[in-house]
Amino acid sequence: MKKDFNKLFALVVDDDVILQVAVQKELESIGIRSAIASNGYEALQALQNEKFDFVLMDISMPEQDGMDTTRWIRDLKNSRNQNLPIFAVTSFDDKQHTAEIIEAGFNEHIIKPFELTQLVKLLEKYFWTQQQITTPPNK
Repeated sequence: MKKDFNKLFALVVDDDVILQVAVQKELESIGIRSAIASNGYEALQALQNEKFDFVLMDISMPEQDGMDTTRWIRDLKNSRNQNLPIFAVTSFDDKQHTAEIIEAGFNEHIIKPFELTQLVKLLEKYFWTQQQITTPPNK
């Protein structure tokens, strides 16, 4: 069975240009197109203009952080992004921080720096559907 991510379009929200490029290259390596936003305001603007399949959102950014941005996205009633998978990208991995992330409206979180295999597992959980399996003909 093949995992097919090449129809996905991601929004990467991070204020660190080096991380933006690195994440974009990782996504590209598994066939995922992506756009970049450098802060929460840019993310909200991008979400109004484009249809994304998921968001990778840094928690700590200037101007508007990932927590507030995700709350805004979830609070926008009748928005096409109401159920959009939003994955927090954070350096913290403790129970209190995890609870705050979920409470803010994120679907999951991933600890940075992350390996591509971690991201693939997360994406499989949300996007991979089994291809139809064909039964070999009888001999």
